[in-house]
Amino acid sequence: MGTREIASDFDRISPVYDATRDPLDEATLGALVTELRREGVERILEVGVGTGRIARPLTDRGLEVTGIDVSRGMLAHARAKGLPRLLRASAYRLPFADRSFDAALFVHVLHVLEAPERAIAEAVRAGPKGAFAVVHPRPSGADGTRSPDEARRLVREELVKAGYQVPDRGGPAVEERKLLTRLPPSRLVTLSDRTVTVPLARRLDALAARAHRYTLRIPPAALERAIATVRAQVGDRAVTSHRVEALATWSGPVGPRD
Repeated sequence: MGTREIASDFDRISPVYDATRDPLDEATLGALVTELRREGVERILEVGVGTGRIARPLTDRGLEVTGIDVSRGMLAHARAKGLPRLLRASAYRLPFADRSFDAALFVHVLHVLEAPERAIAEAVRAGPKGAFAVVHPRPSGADGTRSPDEARRLVREELVKAGYQVPDRGGPAVEERKLLTRLPPSRLVTLSDRTVTVPLARRLDALAARAHRYTLRIPPAALERAIATVRAQVGDRAVTSHRVEALATWSGPVGPRD
């Protein structure tokens, strides 16, 4: 999927994005700021700034954040949060001179991109201290706990039964782990390691709000039927998962591992 299609999807999702995504918790944010400052990073370019959910708290903690995004809708929400340095631009062609920032930052963004290695290379060009990315370093549920994407899996199964083709990519954590294997970072530091319990009904609410890109391609009535079926199955059940977030760093040329 190209940049134009991604921008269009996030334009449509932007009104419900903040209400359907978990923010970075205080411990993760604090560890992120500590690691960035340890590396001498004060001026950051956040690539894929979205609605400013990360840029706002980083700014409040004293870092200077400039954000870019391809989605006008997402940027409008970021501006509404009072962020002054925002620009519509592509991760593949940053409109900044070499070494304009200390570093660039991606927060759960790289797995969305078709060519993450190109985006990382551009980030390293713009920020000489490297490209940093907050990622899930392993698939959720790897320790025997359940995946937080169980609601998505159950809805997908109902849609497939109804004849709809829905890709089974395993969720962002799985995609990010594949990316880390294909494009190994020069450094990977754990920011937080915790157990999280979330009601499945809350995950289903996000799907019902069409807050995930694949739901945009499903007829509303079909999606509603699939979600209603899953709600009846799961009731008030919650899912406990093990969530690890880490900071990956790429400081030089990036390429796939053979």
